Amino acid sequence: MSKFDWLVQIRAEFERLHGLYDRAVEDLTPEQWHALPAPQANHIAFTVWHYARTEDNIIRFVLQGRPTVWMEGGWAERLGLPPKGIQGTGMSLAEAQALRIGDTEAFKDYMRQVWLATRQFLEQVDDEVLGRTFTIKPLGELRGGQAILQVCLCHGFSHLGEITVARSLLGLPRTTSI
Repeated sequence: MSKFDWLVQIRAEFERLHGLYDRAVEDLTPEQWHALPAPQANHIAFTVWHYARTEDNIIRFVLQGRPTVWMEGGWAERLGLPPKGIQGTGMSLAEAQALRIGDTEAFKDYMRQVWLATRQFLEQVDDEVLGRTFTIKPLGELRGGQAILQVCLCHGFSHLGEITVARSLLGLPRTTSI
């Protein structure tokens, strides 16, 4: 498979992933965003926030050395959520369950901006970035291509599975067929 074919497939998978996230939250009430599907589980709001923040951090901050969409848009202040550097990794279950997204429509706008930033990055990414080694906390050293695949794409689909299970446990219809 050529680099071009590989990138075409990666771009297609991100489009699929983003579309599935959009569908997973489009019909939720604010109460459903924050409902606990089980005592030891995270709510959908935390899981979506965590994944969107992770993708934003990897694509913008780590791989491009740019401020995240989160920082540029003042999203922490706008949404009353934790500032830069906090995306859920290492939070206790109680801290994760306490997180609240007060304006879910505004948060969806943030998600769409992250999706767009990723699309734009993948349209111009080059071999130098894909092959360069980056420090990804807490994972250690990863090449850019690994970070895209492992920390963004695979991680994103795993959390989408959590959201699908949470929706089922809350008695909501499935939005995915993964």
